[in-house]
Amino acid sequence: MIFISMAVGIVVHEGIPSFGTLWGNEKGAREYAGECAEKGVGDCDGKYAKISNLGCGKIEMRLPRPKGTAFIINVSQEKIRNTANSFEETRDIHYKVRLTEKRDMPNLPEPGDSICYEASWYPVTPPTVPGAFDTQGWLKSQNLAAYGKFKHWVSYPGDRTFERSFFKFRQFLQARFAKFLDPAETGLLMGLLAGDRSGIPEVLRSDFQRSGLVHVLAISGFHVVLLAGMLMVFLKATGLPHKIVIFIAVALLAVYVPVTGGSPAVRRAVMMFAIPQIGTLFGKPANTLNSLGVALLLIILPEPSVIWNPGFQLSFAATAGIIIGTPHNPTKYLPESLSRNKLWQKIQAFAIDPTYVTLCATLATAPFLIHHFKTLSPFAWFGNIIIVPAISLGMQAGLFAQLSPIDFISGTFCAAARFFLRLASLLTRILSDSAAASMTVGPFSPPVLLALGFLILLLPICRKNYLARKYAFLCMLAGAALFSFESYREVLHPSWTLTTIDVGQGDSHLVKAPSGRHFLVDAGDNSRQDSGKDIIVPFLHHIGVRELDALIITHPDKDHFGGALSLLKMFPVKEIWASKCSLKERKPDWQQVLREANKRHIPIRDVHRGLLWKENFFEIRTLHPVENVCTEANEGSITLRLKGLGHSAILTGDLTTAGEKTIMKTDVYLKSDVLKLGHHGSKTSSSLPFLTAVAPTYAIIPSGRKNRFRHPHKQVTDRLDSLNIPYINTAKKGTITFTFVPDSVSYTTMW
Repeated sequence: MIFISMAVGIVVHEGIPSFGTLWGNEKGAREYAGECAEKGVGDCDGKYAKISNLGCGKIEMRLPRPKGTAFIINVSQEKIRNTANSFEETRDIHYKVRLTEKRDMPNLPEPGDSICYEASWYPVTPPTVPGAFDTQGWLKSQNLAAYGKFKHWVSYPGDRTFERSFFKFRQFLQARFAKFLDPAETGLLMGLLAGDRSGIPEVLRSDFQRSGLVHVLAISGFHVVLLAGMLMVFLKATGLPHKIVIFIAVALLAVYVPVTGGSPAVRRAVMMFAIPQIGTLFGKPANTLNSLGVALLLIILPEPSVIWNPGFQLSFAATAGIIIGTPHNPTKYLPESLSRNKLWQKIQAFAIDPTYVTLCATLATAPFLIHHFKTLSPFAWFGNIIIVPAISLGMQAGLFAQLSPIDFISGTFCAAARFFLRLASLLTRILSDSAAASMTVGPFSPPVLLALGFLILLLPICRKNYLARKYAFLCMLAGAALFSFESYREVLHPSWTLTTIDVGQGDSHLVKAPSGRHFLVDAGDNSRQDSGKDIIVPFLHHIGVRELDALIITHPDKDHFGGALSLLKMFPVKEIWASKCSLKERKPDWQQVLREANKRHIPIRDVHRGLLWKENFFEIRTLHPVENVCTEANEGSITLRLKGLGHSAILTGDLTTAGEKTIMKTDVYLKSDVLKLGHHGSKTSSSLPFLTAVAPTYAIIPSGRKNRFRHPHKQVTDRLDSLNIPYINTAKKGTITFTFVPDSVSYTTMW
């Protein structure tokens, strides 16, 4: 049933057209985004989504967010203005948009209300960095035509809807918690009980994500099973007949689904509870695997595209893994004398069995986690054993607090919830604080992951089934052959790469040596967006980097080291390279980076002219700065020349013309295939003599779209044009990757 359902879902999904006139095809979207970037527009509002910024409709949902309130609006009319700023045309049309009101206003409209608005749409363009958040894919998954913010709006009272009732109920719960708990604790309990995660602090959410426990924060089977168990205990205690208890429990959980937002994981868990319970009313024995298949069928048929949702895949895979793996627990084969030992029974109940269940869920979800996120958490199993019980007790205390009619009793239960939630948060912080909390695995091709999935399915029955052992061996043999082929190809065809990561108005370059070692030169900014957490780490995971052999900070300016703090916390780094003068810089943010490195026992190497790092076919030579000569930060930028397989590249940081002159006074050989222009193409860098000495085949300009400095400067681009040096700008092309092989140099860009 599961496989037939998935096949039907895939066929139906492939036959469904995308948003048609609203979206167009992906290729066209990418081409249009590239055209906008080439023209320096960078903002495709209205044109890309092809919808008016004036419209009317009904509010479907109201979603509190850390910065404002978001509204899902079912638009029924568009208004088109003429040049005189009056309404020329009103047309009927149906689609959904998401608009945010960032102001803190007392009387915001509620679900069911009608609204007319003027909106400012956010640009929707393909990602500029591999592995980065795909806004277009997110909008499609949410069935939204566009998203943006309100300029003006007028609302009118509407009809009462179920969503309005659920919204009022969530507000009631939040007000009850807020009387006794801090905002962070209230937000965490609202996320656990009602599915509203807007109040959970970003730092805490990040900790749960890195430690592999983010599923605890999302309403899922864990929460439904817990609530279902509590419901059954309460209802049975009333003395009601068993059939009525089942009917009431199923009905209450059915109401709980829309209260929490109705995610596929919640629907699956409620169905898997309801189907066996209803079966008992008709004298039919329960079968959990069949229940999972029926739940899958009931979810897929009305919404086939849900099978591509990562949360849906992970939820079903984890459940299937637990159901299939639990009967094959190896502790069943232990000697009877040991299994009857009371001490052993306690160890098994509290440690071994939970570990085995977690192992089953982890193995079952591994192919999906590797495919979507390229990561696995080595500590997830341990976190599930020590943190999930604390979360469970905190949830139960919070639920009892809501059910208690007397404030004193509610306050007591809230105090208990505070203790367990703070304990869970502390333990999660300790686990996530390790740079190895999230481990890169992959990327692997779909055939490899498919073979891995089959191997995991076959493992439980390999002990008794010869055919299963045969197929498992074939899967392992195929995987070994594929890995051997990949390694053999890398040895026969060595190469090295230089990737300029699009971090906006900042610098970050990843160097991959022929041996597979990785060096990151600079870590972008964190003023508007944390480049380390939001861009660089996802990119490293996406391309399969497991650790950085060195993080090189050219100089202590925030647009070069801003993302380093998050990077050190989230990713394994062997050592840091920086100049001695940089280490003396007293900027608080920079000193925080150095303290984090010392805390993690990461050695810091003093980098200066003459330093050489070398391996077979590749070397990194430091051209600047001069040892023990401290100058202005930009002038003292570390400048590196990368050389390998007959090709070379120079990375200059924010090197100024004064620094360029210092380098040219030496006898170092400068001619290179690729030059990263200093200071984002500023007129204070890239002098004509320096460009002539390097004579690059290509020049790279890392600059932000519509940056306030107007980089690159026209004087610099004119110099490049006069020397016939083509230049590639991240603002127009996104991330740039140069590949160097013995007989050629080539590059690819995101756009």
